Parts: sequence; C-alpha cells; structure tokens
Amino acid sequence: MSIDPQAFGPEYTDLRAHVLERIALTAVGEAPFYHLYIDHLFPEAFYEALKARMVEYKNSGKLQTRKQDSKAFVNRRYPLIESRDVEILQFRALFEDRNVKRALFEKFYYKPSDDLVDFVDIHENEFEFVFCTPDKFQNVHVDIPPKYMSFVFYFPTIPVDEEEEKKNATVLYDKELKPVYGANFRRNSVCVFVPHFYSYHGFSTTIERDVLVMFLINKDEMRVWHDKSRRDSLQTGFSGIADMIEDKLVRHPLIEYGGDLARISEERAACRINAPQGRVMFD
Repeated sequence: MSIDPQAFGPEYTDLRAHVLERIALTAVGEAPFYHLYIDHLFPEAFYEALKARMVEYKNSGKLQTRKQDSKAFVNRRYPLIESRDVEILQFRALFEDRNVKRALFEKFYYKPSDDLVDFVDIHENEFEFVFCTPDKFQNVHVDIPPKYMSFVFYFPTIPVDEEEEKKNATVLYDKELKPVYGANFRRNSVCVFVPHFYSYHGFSTTIERDVLVMFLINKDEMRVWHDKSRRDSLQTGFSGIADMIEDKLVRHPLIEYGGDLARISEERAACRINAPQGRVMFD
C-alpha cells in the first residue's frame, strides 16, 4: 500500500522534522556493536496517541501467537501491516520516507547507496506490537541477512524504575556472549541496529514488556533466504546464512567493519551461530 504523507497535513511535517532531528542528534553506541538508542523519539502527543492505539489493540481480543522467541513458550502479537488507523499510517510513512531511511542508514553504512536506501521496505510479516508477560526471554541470535535494519520501540504502560528499564531492555551481547545493557526499556525510545556476524541480541522480562517491532528488509533477498534457509544446518556449518551476511557486507560496507575484507572473513570465522535462523544455543 502506497501512503501519501501529504494526506496527513502539517502535523505530519512537524512529526517528520522531530524524528529527523532526534536521529541527527543521537550518537552511535559502539559497544558491544554499533547501535542507536534514541530517546524522546517522537513528539509527546504522537507517542501518546500511538501508545493509546497499542493499548486498544492489546485489549481487542484479537492477539495472535508469536512463537519464534523461544520454544519454551509463546508471546502475543498484533500485526500492523493491514492497519488503517491514522497513527500506524503516519508511523509507516515516517519509516518508508527516503530521507528518514537515509538518515538512519548513514549512522551505520559507509556512504549508503541509493540502491541500499531505495530497495528496503518494512517487513510485512514482522511489523507488529509484541506483548510479553514477566519471566519470559528471547534466545540469543543475530537477525537473518535480508534484514538490513532492526528496530524495537518501547511502550511501557506502567512507571518503570531504573532497574526494570535495564532488565527489560533489548539485551545486546558482546562476542563472548556477555550481556550489555543500555538500550533501556523507557517510554518513547527505540533501539536500532544493523544485523551482521556478531550483532547478538535478545531480551528477558521481569514485568509486562510491550514493544513495537519493525525491520527494513530487501524483499528479493528475503525470497533467496527462504530457499537457502531450508538447506541450512549444523552439518553445513550454517554456511547459507554466513554466505549471505558476507555478501551483504561486501556490497554494502559498514562503518563498523570499515570495508575491510580480511575483517569480514575473521568475523565470519568467529561467528557463533549454531542453530537455524541465526540462533546461538547453549548446552
């Protein structure tokens, strides 16, 4: 569905300007891998309207199961791609906007090409609110290669103290798989990162954790991945996912890797993926 931002009037122009300013003013966090944690992402009025819509969906009785976080349990989800509510349409228009995408990609990619910016779209199958109850977790993993940028937007519905902000954050892991906290579970904020060989991440919960999950993907590469992933296995050393990550990093160099082919090879060899779909499982 094509969305015309002009249909939203001048308030959308202000929304877009605010988001672009927040992106520009936020420095990239470099440890344990490059990521953005953007606070006060949206104007307050828009954030509150989006949160109210989220609460409406949560209480709608129309939630679906989300099974990919862990085999031990399911979380709940509300898909957004078919929504015609104005807040969701404005949200989509923002992150489909060429200038917003470019501003984000310039934080991570070395001189991002027009092809890179123009040929990524919101992933229709994983554009959703995700609702997790306390004492849940997501297995450590890296996102699959067709995902060029990953987002987790936070919507706490109760006051959250500093310890709970930390414990319910998106957890980023270093190369030794030690957790690093910093992308706090705080209202009107987002954690953004680019998948690669050591972008290990997950989450755990001590309270209800309500988030909006979104990915920017290349749809052609997603079709290739669907074919490769059927053949990817421990016996092949998960070479399918490794090949696609390496190919992506060569075609679209990351600032973090510096376009260094030897570095890419080293990181591929050290990558700890040992289960399907980019997961890292422990004995």
